[in-house]
Amino acid sequence: MPPQIESEPLRIIFFGSSNFALPTLQALTSGPDQLVLVVTSPPAPSGRGQALTSTTVSVAAREAGLPVLETDAVNSFEIIETIERFRPDLLTIAAFGGFLGSRLLDLGFTPPMNIHPSLLPKHRGPAPVNWTIISGDQECGVSICFTELKIDAGPVLAQKSRSVPEGMSAGALEAILAEDGAALLMETIHKLKSDSLVAKPQNEEAANFNRLMTKKDGRLDFTRPAQELASLVNGVDPWPGAQAKSDEKLYKFYGARARDGQGQPGQVMGLDDEGRLTIGTGSGILTIEEIQPEGRLRLPAADFCRGYRISGFESLS
Repeated sequence: MPPQIESEPLRIIFFGSSNFALPTLQALTSGPDQLVLVVTSPPAPSGRGQALTSTTVSVAAREAGLPVLETDAVNSFEIIETIERFRPDLLTIAAFGGFLGSRLLDLGFTPPMNIHPSLLPKHRGPAPVNWTIISGDQECGVSICFTELKIDAGPVLAQKSRSVPEGMSAGALEAILAEDGAALLMETIHKLKSDSLVAKPQNEEAANFNRLMTKKDGRLDFTRPAQELASLVNGVDPWPGAQAKSDEKLYKFYGARARDGQGQPGQVMGLDDEGRLTIGTGSGILTIEEIQPEGRLRLPAADFCRGYRISGFESLS
């Protein structure tokens, strides 16, 4: 049982960098406790001009009038000294992009609380929402866990699950889970303050660890079953995007579903009753909502078929 906290409001430091962290930042800012510092990644090159751009968390925190610390050396002596000066009671983390060392793990009343967008111990490590969809999981969710030196292996404090909607992209699902995670973290902090928090160790035998995604993960092989391909298309959206070739040109695919039927792998079979492009696979039919020709904008399948005469797509190996 974590030690009872005697002082309120809590002094909280938040570590986050990507869009997934924004709902949590907003919840902590408007919550009953005091958000004393936001730690985020430093500005990075972005866009065609590669101009240095602050994280969305940094921008939102400054707009809210919060102190911001931008660093890619969170465990350095100087940065830890800066963080310690804010006298935090609790550290919280959501999609920060860096690992907290032992000195930071011991800084608050409890270990830092991390929001992880999977039902731990499944999908530890990077890109958990992507791998949840790619793996064909029917259930997804968020976990609040204590942070340890071993990645995503700390005791679980709370979880919320939901079904994976058919045809939903990883980007869209991640946005939903970000909201779930923010609400769940606030509930967990309330339990911490009321001395009703229960930490449950993870089942190591059921754990799996995701590898980093690469651009190659978006390559489609139409000899695979339609259901696997649909999961892949949706799981790599928005990055790296599902890709195939036709006449030496690349095309990206969005909004995939699988249905019964049969065609030659890669064969374009026209539009279905819902206006989706149908493509033959190794087993079943893959339907696609939008297609993006190389160097052009995404098009609804019906518009694509009016502008492009393609009889089939080649798999990428």
